[in-house]
Amino acid sequence: MSLRDRTKKLFADTLKDMLREMPMEKVRINELCRRCGADRQTFYYHFKDKYDLATWIFARDYESALTDTSGQYTIEHAASILRRMHDDKVFYRKVFSDRSQNAISGYIYEYFVKLGTDAVRRKFGESAIDADTVYEIKSHSFACVGHTLEWLEGRSGYSPEEFARLQYKFMPMLLKRAYGIVR
Repeated sequence: MSLRDRTKKLFADTLKDMLREMPMEKVRINELCRRCGADRQTFYYHFKDKYDLATWIFARDYESALTDTSGQYTIEHAASILRRMHDDKVFYRKVFSDRSQNAISGYIYEYFVKLGTDAVRRKFGESAIDADTVYEIKSHSFACVGHTLEWLEGRSGYSPEEFARLQYKFMPMLLKRAYGIVR
């Protein structure tokens, strides 16, 4: 692991520790840096803000789950990331339930929109990205973020595997084709 990645992981692990003690909105960069033994410049070299750090943790977990599965976006991949989120429920509940201006839900939403848009672009070309396609991708991404928060809060009662199955079942056909789930 590179020094850059070790530094990011240190910030990530420290943020997770802090969230065991306080809600996301109470986390301050000064305190995070103090606990890491790093200065603010180091933090801001790697991340825009604490929400960018939380998004990096999510993206790392997401990509790690992809590596652990077939390398493609499949039900197994979705279940794997959901199991990781379930196992790290304290962190994910706190960051997803935060409603401040820069809340992670917005970052995750943009992350999913980019994943969907990139997949459609790779599969069908640039011309496939019209206003209707963007709306469909955004609608699905918005629903995924909302349903994930509901699931993390324990309001749905689904296991990670059942939740993954439902995400696939109700995914728009365009995205299923773009991800190679159906032809």
